[in-house]
Amino acid sequence: MEMSRHVIIVGGGPTGLLTALGLAKAGTRVTVLEAEPQLNDSPRALVYHYPVLPHLERMGLLQDCVAEGFLRQSFGWHIFSTGEMIEWDCLPESAAGQALHLHQGLFSKVLARHVAQSSNIEIRYQARLLGCVQHDDKVVAEIDGPEGLEQFDGDFLIGADGAGSTVRKNVLGLEFFGVTWPDRYIATNTRIDLSSCGYSPSVMQIDQKHGAVICKIDDSDVWRVTFVEDPSLPIERLPERIDAMFADHLPDLPYEVKAYAPYRMHQRVADKMRVGRILLVGDAAHVTNPTGGLGLTGGMFDAFALIEALNRVLQENASHDVLDFYERDRRRIFIEVTSVRASSNLRNLYQLKEGQQKEEFVQFLRTVAGSDELMRREMSFTEQLETRF
Repeated sequence: MEMSRHVIIVGGGPTGLLTALGLAKAGTRVTVLEAEPQLNDSPRALVYHYPVLPHLERMGLLQDCVAEGFLRQSFGWHIFSTGEMIEWDCLPESAAGQALHLHQGLFSKVLARHVAQSSNIEIRYQARLLGCVQHDDKVVAEIDGPEGLEQFDGDFLIGADGAGSTVRKNVLGLEFFGVTWPDRYIATNTRIDLSSCGYSPSVMQIDQKHGAVICKIDDSDVWRVTFVEDPSLPIERLPERIDAMFADHLPDLPYEVKAYAPYRMHQRVADKMRVGRILLVGDAAHVTNPTGGLGLTGGMFDAFALIEALNRVLQENASHDVLDFYERDRRRIFIEVTSVRASSNLRNLYQLKEGQQKEEFVQFLRTVAGSDELMRREMSFTEQLETRF
């Protein structure tokens, strides 16, 4: 019996839509189930590292992504206590320093435009997954949507439904091992002219009290400025605390907070990313604190790897062993590389006490800034996030 080549993706965020596009371009029919009535565009991921760029170009997405955002070549480390700004500026001929700055909401819109142009993809909004039954040759998903209860048959079902994943928790009953960081993370989108004060498009501000991640979102001087605070503080008074933090953390410039969102930060990973014909991708499988931009970048690498693996199975009748490799390698990379580096980034930014340890880290940053070889080594770290079949 010939395969129907139909994949059901639960979750219409960037990772789900990216996976849908990669499968659809190879000829697979994809149904995306999105529980909300529209795509989410709240302040979330912003920076994507250079190894994703060739994948986006191959999928026909890069030009639109750059048009909506921009590519940056350098970034800075601001030592708040002394005012020193250490610039990491990779050589122009090196791709390693490049990163794409693109608000996740705009990235979703780019993906949605391309999805709309694909006859192989259908998005069902306000469609909630109730359950999924696996058979030897297919999955059957039960959906509660605007039309009432429905059933969908597919070759595979992919959980791309975020950290609170219904697929991971309710369908597969998997654990989500790890820790929650003690701080609350506040992401703001703010109009402020930091370029006039010599800020690079990405700045990591190092300080126990005044630590921040400061990234330019677009050419209209809107920046993502992110702080941490005590999670016991009342959420309802957050707007006035944001004003206090801006006065405390940033140069004295006029500003306008356009949007803000509080988060808790986690390092967690599911005990499996595949059970038979059901697979997990992105935050449904693992979550990391976002310091250093490794969250959605890691989810995108999940998507690229799963596209490759499923296309081999669906289009070339490859063995399901390739899906086992997908699971093993993506969990390994998260546990050994992504989570370790993101945790180190967070500690270096927000938790280094004054003294020898901080001085040694600052000296390391200066040494890298003065060496093209060390710069390339540090900037090319994110190549380790990619799965190679």
